[in-house]
This record gives sequence, C-alpha cells and structure tokens, in this order.
Amino acid sequence: MKNARTFHLTYLLGFILTALFLASAFYLQNYKGVNPCPLCLLQRMSMAALSVIFIVGTLFRLKKYGNIFLGFLGFLASASGLLFAGRQVWLQILPPSSSGDCSASLSYIFNVLSIKEALMQVWQGGMECSQAGWQFLHLSLAAWSLIGFIILFLLTILQIKRSFID
Repeated sequence: MKNARTFHLTYLLGFILTALFLASAFYLQNYKGVNPCPLCLLQRMSMAALSVIFIVGTLFRLKKYGNIFLGFLGFLASASGLLFAGRQVWLQILPPSSSGDCSASLSYIFNVLSIKEALMQVWQGGMECSQAGWQFLHLSLAAWSLIGFIILFLLTILQIKRSFID
C-alpha cells in the first residue's frame, strides 16, 4: 500500500508541475502578449500530453503493467518535449544563418505541407523561434521549458524504475 501511495503522490507532483507550466504559458500569452512560435506550441502539446498522463496516474490505481505503460507514455511525451525545447534553446544560442520562416501558424504548416516536411520546417526554426524574448532570472522561456522537461523526464524514469521494482 505504501508503494501505491508513492506512485500516486509522484503522479500528483507531475500533474501539478505540468499544470503550473501550462498556466504560466497561457498567462504570458494572454496577458503579457508573448505569442508562441511553432516550436513553443509543440512543447505545449508535449506538456499537455504529460499532464493527461500524470492525472490518469493520479486518479487511477494501476497495476504493475499499467504503471509501466503509463511511464513509457510519459517517457515519450517528456522526451519529445526535451527534444523541442532543446532545439529551441540551441536556436537561441546559435541562430540560423538563413532567415527561415517559422512565422506561419503550426496548423497552417501542417495543413499545407506533409507531416515530414512540416516537422522539418518547424525543426529548422527561424528568426521568431531563435529570439529569446521574455526572460525570467536571465533564462528564456525555452530554457525554462527545457528545465521543466528534464524534471518531468526524471519523474517518468523514476516511475518506470519503481514499476519494475514493485
């Protein structure tokens, strides 16, 4: 029983963190005018997926294989967020030499291009994606997002490890 409680508390912690990250992003967008670029939107999608995964783990008492499956989904969602946030931090440190177009909306990019081409276009970034913009404690939003995804990635690894030990 103690181990089940630890699972639930860790999932609850993950859900609280993801909710805080998403609430902060929406606050900055709606009240401070910080508009997200396509890479930011992909990070939000990864964070939203993690939020759903963590709330499912919080609300339901899962058996061993359920926790392993949920941990694996969390691993994939947090790894994708790490990838997108890491790429944006990279673009902010070393901006692209060409002025690639990252200014189109994410839905437009995916409607016009194939999935492969759309992901490649977003991945290349552009001037909008490479601007640090709003900062807190001298770190950009992308850097904070990267830190958040690292924490959440470690939480999912912890849950997977606990599942195998249980």
